[in-house]
Amino acid sequence: MAFYARVKSVMAALTGSFWFVPLLMALVGLGLGNLFVFIDSLDALSYLREQAFYPRFGPEGARAVLTTIAGGMMTMASLVFSLTFVGLTQLSGQLGPRVLMMFMEDRATQLVLGAFVGVFLFALVVLGEVSELDDGFVPELAVAAAIVIATGAFGLVIYFVHHMALAIQADVIAADLGNRFAKAIGRVTEKAGQSDIALANRHLTDFEGFSGVPVPAPGSGYIRHIAYDQLLHILRDKGLRLVIDLRVDDYVGEAMPMAHVEGPAPDIKALVKCFTLGARRDVLQEATYEARALIDIALRALSPGINDPNTAVAAIDHMSGALLPLVRSNGVPRVLFTTDCRAALKRPDLGLSHYLDLIVPALLPAMRTDTLATERLIELLILLDRVSRQGHQRHAITKWRKVMARDVDNHELPETMVTWLKDKAAE
Repeated sequence: MAFYARVKSVMAALTGSFWFVPLLMALVGLGLGNLFVFIDSLDALSYLREQAFYPRFGPEGARAVLTTIAGGMMTMASLVFSLTFVGLTQLSGQLGPRVLMMFMEDRATQLVLGAFVGVFLFALVVLGEVSELDDGFVPELAVAAAIVIATGAFGLVIYFVHHMALAIQADVIAADLGNRFAKAIGRVTEKAGQSDIALANRHLTDFEGFSGVPVPAPGSGYIRHIAYDQLLHILRDKGLRLVIDLRVDDYVGEAMPMAHVEGPAPDIKALVKCFTLGARRDVLQEATYEARALIDIALRALSPGINDPNTAVAAIDHMSGALLPLVRSNGVPRVLFTTDCRAALKRPDLGLSHYLDLIVPALLPAMRTDTLATERLIELLILLDRVSRQGHQRHAITKWRKVMARDVDNHELPETMVTWLKDKAAE
């Protein structure tokens, strides 16, 4: 695995985990508790202790306050867990398991849970320093700080309930995923904009008649990341050419070819290390994962058990908005060059055609009983056709517009609706 992919994978695992931020806040709570106890023990505060504003607690009162705070924090943490798992169950059933990634990464939930755990540990640390003797040591400043922090933490309950009420709404989730899809497409187009697309397209013919040896997968799983820069470095040094057969997010079986390499004495092991496999699809590269998540939302919304065409329309709208920058660009190069300007790597199409091949075939069968979603998907293709500047993009759009025009005859809709949709697709 390339170092960059390893770092990115670790960061994605941490940000997508539900424990990392609460763990950090728990450690902060422990640290602050010990810090306040240490400050309370300083002789330099003797002057402040004589002032009227300085908090005063006896051992019994301090223990009662800290015990109440600790118990309340555990109750609130349990509430957060309960509401979170209710939300997870509802989202998984109605919108698909891929949206759970977004829910697990929700910073608000992580921060609220971490706040309760942190205050709980803060109270325990201070409670452990309260003397059993009536005239023993009581960290009065720490007890007062625990009261202030706990008051703020209880205020988070109201915020969390409001946040959860918004977070589980289908339109909000579709919009959030749409933003993620748009950002991922933006990264794709930004990287593609650094390449000479016309030059890359002219060199596609260089790979005609290509015959190479396979680069086998080291195991079974989904391709999570392809280190193109590292591949090009190897191809330049060894004078090789490579044709990649699969895309990121595709599944490959053990020993099945991921690519084919041509040239003298290729280092197969070095090439294999440039491909990162995993047990599940992920968001390390490209924008396919986000596209599939929006497709899942639309499919489940159109299912007979849910029957929510407006949510499906919202998912299609966000796909449309995210794809516009890709359509306005010159495309994504299929041929990559080494630093000595040699066409050395050919990969599958990662441009508009790829995403339309994902979206339209998946949604088309589910739309045969719904006018709204069908009309909106046709509108998506019409919009992309109007914006497109490249011939290969228009070819992909026209292909799917013709497919939809023919498929309307299979829709289980009134004849007037079928005629209207056919006319719409033929615009």
